[in-house]
Amino acid sequence: MPADFDLNLASAWLPLSWGVLVGFVFSLVGAAGGILASFGLISVLGLSDANQVKPMAQMLTLATPLVAVPNYLRQCRLVFSLGLVLAAGGLLGALVGSALSVRYLSDMSSFKPVFAILVLIIAVQLVWSLARSQAGQGASARAAAAFEGLVATGSAPCEIGVRHTIWSWRRIQFAFGGEMFDYSPVLAFAIGFCIAALASALGVGGGFLLVPFMAMGLRLPMFVVAGTAALAVFVSSSASIANYLAMGVRLNWELLPPLLLGTLIGAYLGPYLSRYFRDSWLRGVLVVVLTGIGLKYLLA
Repeated sequence: MPADFDLNLASAWLPLSWGVLVGFVFSLVGAAGGILASFGLISVLGLSDANQVKPMAQMLTLATPLVAVPNYLRQCRLVFSLGLVLAAGGLLGALVGSALSVRYLSDMSSFKPVFAILVLIIAVQLVWSLARSQAGQGASARAAAAFEGLVATGSAPCEIGVRHTIWSWRRIQFAFGGEMFDYSPVLAFAIGFCIAALASALGVGGGFLLVPFMAMGLRLPMFVVAGTAALAVFVSSSASIANYLAMGVRLNWELLPPLLLGTLIGAYLGPYLSRYFRDSWLRGVLVVVLTGIGLKYLLA
């Protein structure tokens, strides 16, 4: 047990409660789980070893998809092909990122500013994305509206859920909410690699970058983004954690059980509750969370 954490000051209910928050937010919007986990480990639970925080935070992002992904799959809100392509690139990226991080970002004083700047950049990107979605009525907005309307009637989500129509190495196409979407597998693989390398270096899941890529770059509805991001994060986080442990990083096994339990509880609630949130609300929640954490660490 590290000296900077005292069970007399923060008993099991605190990491349990924080785990619920991490799992709920990550499964709700497909991002910010790793950021919340790192913030909690550092600022709430008081860990000061940056190398220990990284894999522990990723352990929580690893737990969330175990519950969230099957739920999204049953609701036909998971673009399985895209998740797997992103995960394939992420597998390689996570190994590279974790190796570089242990060497160059092992000190908390160097870790926090990099962490804060990246979080704020993502928050700004999402604000821009939110403004565009409010101004326009593209396929993503129409699909989101159709899905919201279906849920409001009590109908089964799979009636207009994800359905693939074209498979090739150049382009994969699928339908959702009565609209057609497509992406390049080659581009998705490359993006998955880059995002996982950066996310692994910072000890987060990568959803905070995967979500803007899918929502802004591919212009997909948030209703399918969350589950797809969770699938990709599961693979890249697994590889990153394994590499950190192989390099000799030790986890705090007293804190992990209540954190993981809380995360699983929150992850179970997220997919069900997210069906009743408007598409724009999900993006707004993510912006608020990222902005607050980024400013705290940048101005501290």
